[in-house]
Amino acid sequence: MPAVILRIAVGLRRARYVARVSTWRDLQRLDAERPWLLDAGLALGIAAAALLSAGTAAMPLQFGLIVAIAAGYALRRTAPLPVLVVAGALVVAMIALGYSTAVIGAGLFLAAYTVAAHRPLRATLIAAGYSLTLLIAIVVVFPARMPWEAFGTNVALFVGAFVLGRAARLQRRTARLEAERAALASRMRAEETRHAVTEERLRIAREVHDVVGHSLGVIALQAGVCARIVDSDPAEARAGLLAIAERSRNSLREVRQILGAIREPDEPAGPVPGLADADALFADFREAGLRVDVERAGSPWPLPSALDHTAYRVLQESLTNVVRHAATGRAWVRIDFAPERLELRIRDRGNGGGGPVAGGLAGMRERVTAWGGRLSAGPVEGGGYQVAVTLPRDGAEG
Repeated sequence: MPAVILRIAVGLRRARYVARVSTWRDLQRLDAERPWLLDAGLALGIAAAALLSAGTAAMPLQFGLIVAIAAGYALRRTAPLPVLVVAGALVVAMIALGYSTAVIGAGLFLAAYTVAAHRPLRATLIAAGYSLTLLIAIVVVFPARMPWEAFGTNVALFVGAFVLGRAARLQRRTARLEAERAALASRMRAEETRHAVTEERLRIAREVHDVVGHSLGVIALQAGVCARIVDSDPAEARAGLLAIAERSRNSLREVRQILGAIREPDEPAGPVPGLADADALFADFREAGLRVDVERAGSPWPLPSALDHTAYRVLQESLTNVVRHAATGRAWVRIDFAPERLELRIRDRGNGGGGPVAGGLAGMRERVTAWGGRLSAGPVEGGGYQVAVTLPRDGAEG
């Protein structure tokens, strides 16, 4: 039984706490949406309390002054400094007439707080000077109504009201700055996310372009050869078709690897090709009917995986464009491992149309410049087209 009573007591306490929190939040929301409504209610409360304090013996003039002062508090946040000035002057008038200001005069502290909380420092200093002037005037002219002890107490109360008001203003300003900072951080994160998505899309587009473009170029060339020899040399045509099938399967496998990396970004991607796979790449082109003469210079040094992959893609894209556009059956490739840089040159003796199209050139240039390298492409003297790429050895740091 005691345990049941304890649980009931805890439940009631929790319910009261929730009710208090809900009520406070409702008041805050109402104050934010219609501040005049709560200020009007406050003015009515001050007027009612002051009239009850004055009692039934209140004179009509005293009644009017109380109502006039209290009515001003309904505008305390709209015009806090004028409300303080007018209410202070009317309170002094009530003191001069001998009326009690015990309740209505306390509203001046609320007016002082409102000035400090809702107006700049200059207005707060003016309000503080005005309040101090009123207190000095009262203590000098009406010492019986405000002895020096009461003067000190009122000064302390006004100081407290102004300090609390400034603290509330600074707290609101800090909260606003924090909200702006959070909004700015959120926008920056969104922008970084969009940038990352764009970069990833470009990377995927380059990968798909390199894989599919290379494969389709080789397949198109091989298919053309097979079409020409299918009647005269069926065995060779059959071998070409098998090569097309094998190239198609390899390309499909590479595309699946790319798409798999997109679907499962946390899964390790398959090995990416590099210069070590260049011989296999050249063999593919040779099988497709493009004679590729390769010259190597310098002692190979280890390349970062991504840089190695970039060099491979440059070779692949350049030779693919030779197949597509140069109308020639021969290309020259030079791979030079200089001490401080890697140089790649791909040249043909075609009709000058072996250069990369806009998308391919842009993709290669993006890859190369990402490593601090340079790419030049254009017709060469004597006919043909050349792509020259320089990749710095310390490109990983560039």
